[in-house]
Amino acid sequence: MTAQPEPAATATRPSRPTLDNAPFGRIHLLATVCVLGGAALDGYVLGVIGHAVEPASAQLGLSALGSGLLAASALIGVFVGGLFFGGIADRFGRRRVFLWNLLAFVVLSLAQLVVDSAWQLVAVRILLGLAIGVEYAVGAALLAEFVPRRPRGALLGSIQALWIVGFVAAFLIGSAVSPDAWRWLLASSAVPAFVVLVLRTGLPESPRWLHAQGRTAEAEQIVHDRIGDYAIPDVAPAADRAGLAELFTPDRWRQSLYAGLFWFCQVAPFFAIFTFVGPILAMLDVQEGFTGDLLMNVLQLVGAGLGVWVLHLLSRRAFVVSSFAVMVVGLLVIGLFPDAPGVLVVAAFGLFTLVISGASNIQFVYPSEMFETRLRTTGVGFAAAFSRIGAALATYLLPVSLDALGAHGTLLVAAVFPLVGLLASLAWAPETRQSALA
Repeated sequence: MTAQPEPAATATRPSRPTLDNAPFGRIHLLATVCVLGGAALDGYVLGVIGHAVEPASAQLGLSALGSGLLAASALIGVFVGGLFFGGIADRFGRRRVFLWNLLAFVVLSLAQLVVDSAWQLVAVRILLGLAIGVEYAVGAALLAEFVPRRPRGALLGSIQALWIVGFVAAFLIGSAVSPDAWRWLLASSAVPAFVVLVLRTGLPESPRWLHAQGRTAEAEQIVHDRIGDYAIPDVAPAADRAGLAELFTPDRWRQSLYAGLFWFCQVAPFFAIFTFVGPILAMLDVQEGFTGDLLMNVLQLVGAGLGVWVLHLLSRRAFVVSSFAVMVVGLLVIGLFPDAPGVLVVAAFGLFTLVISGASNIQFVYPSEMFETRLRTTGVGFAAAFSRIGAALATYLLPVSLDALGAHGTLLVAAVFPLVGLLASLAWAPETRQSALA
């Protein structure tokens, strides 16, 4: 194959506008669809277990702890995938990891059709979680590096909104499927995974990552062919041994810890509560079944949409502080007043659902803006992995907590998570809204 000539202009020529100021074009749309499609797939994979866990537990003979492990298994995998594959994507490139990861989704989704024991299913779900962890680490970083500055916040915020769309789609499809078909329900994620896999074959490598690797000619060629005559902003060069240790240098450890901690405090109550929302609503004497679940999912969708809008209006710091404060209030009202009128319980739980769904839109925005290009997927991957410690632990223990403390006591304990998030945000939350990607 004949090498393409390098564009005559160079990335350091000051007269050219940079990628941050390019108009939104076809390549940006493709990157957006590829990342948001993966986010919806992640939500679907994690949400579909909510309808499958009871029939699977009954058929496979699982105890309450076993059911919690099955529900949390994918979250355990997310921890491993985010922690290790972020660094791999920083070293070997976004596209390669991003593409092969979808093939793993297809294969593992179909593997759920043939499991015949609890441990086989848990193992497959852990591996699926590992693939989701790769998505978390790579997807947001890749989208941040492709799209221009102006729509970046809204598009990164939409990752979680599409995640919730996938989560709600899992509820709707799961409600229509017979409990006896739980294997087919779990395996259905292979369909959207294959569609996204095909789309990703047309996505090139991140020019910013190539530039950081010293492969400037390749980076400029992609920009020239797919975007136009735009300069690649200066980025810090990749280090030979960049990795997790670099996230905890004296000048960076607070930022790295906070990137995972605020995420941890959002997802722990979210996954625990909404994986077992049916039993919780029943204990709160709120109508359960399809109508009650549908209302909760509608509130999640509305919250996700409002969250993108509010994220555009507020500073990053104001967004996390205010949302954590409202979540604490909502859970405390339910936990501290077990004899409150039903309408107050419903209103408080609905407010919590609305706000936590909207607040989660910042999860892929904040870490992507905190870390520079050479460490971005490592940093985002660490933050995602750290967050899933809380999500997996809370989901695993929630059935036991419901048995011991009931719904009111459990939600009171759950209020600790947003309270810690609020205090950490007041102390450490940076402001990154106007920051250029380094």
